[in-house]
Amino acid sequence: MLENQIGLAPMADYTDYPFREICRRFGADFTFTEMISVDSIIRENEKVEKMLPQKGEANIGVQLFGNDATKFVEAAKAVQSLASWIDINAACPVNKVVKKGSGAALLKDPKLLGDIVFTLKKSIDLPVGVKVRLGYDQINIEEVAQTVQEAGSDYIIVHGRTRSQMYSGIANREVIKKLKKKINILLGASGDVFSKKDIDDYLLNYGADFVLVARGAIGNPWIFTKNNYNPTLDERIDTCLEHLKFTIEFYSSEVYAVKKFRKVLMKYFSGIEGSKEVRRKLHLLLTYNDVAELVYTTLKH
Repeated sequence: MLENQIGLAPMADYTDYPFREICRRFGADFTFTEMISVDSIIRENEKVEKMLPQKGEANIGVQLFGNDATKFVEAAKAVQSLASWIDINAACPVNKVVKKGSGAALLKDPKLLGDIVFTLKKSIDLPVGVKVRLGYDQINIEEVAQTVQEAGSDYIIVHGRTRSQMYSGIANREVIKKLKKKINILLGASGDVFSKKDIDDYLLNYGADFVLVARGAIGNPWIFTKNNYNPTLDERIDTCLEHLKFTIEFYSSEVYAVKKFRKVLMKYFSGIEGSKEVRRKLHLLLTYNDVAELVYTTLKH
């Protein structure tokens, strides 16, 4: 499970089915759903269905967030037929998640996090793991890692920043190397993975068992190809439009899908001549044809 694999990290409002599918086509070994609240699954919120793994998806973790072990079990049982494993989010730094005691707030209470892992492991027949940061304000990753390992976690994924750092500064890779010597469950690395070199660095120099690509995969599914591939402009345009088409089909509403896709669209053409003009007109895009016309006329000159 997951060893020596490179996959797509869970990202709220990004890692939907079309994005996961595109990344798989380019070589992602595994994927995650975006994080889903245990309460929304228990209440059978209609939006959840689109967030869950879709028919035919394999090697996919369902990432759940909450702060109550009983609710985690109820939610996990409801989705376990669709998941390859269950992932507990103890990493999300966003205020609205943290102030409810979920996400990175769990790092302030390693015992509670351990209880959630332990209760899940004895209640469902799937692997269970956690995604964490180095700590909340203070670094306590070793205590957290030991606690979840003792509770039976199958892996731990570490993003090399504290909650208070959010996404600033540089992700700490040394921690991965230190932690690897102290725990015997699988150790995944996350944070500042923007190239094949970053992936290799985590695996070969810092001893990670597997690597997750997050922001580095947005508009850049080529990061999962094994040979450091640099796409041509035509390939960028073709893949971008294919991704958009897939998004429209999945959500069955062209305007909704195009609006959702705008933030991804920009990433496909980062640093390319004409991309500033595309950004300037983003708010005008409402249909597939709008996007195709803008991209072709602005970038292919």
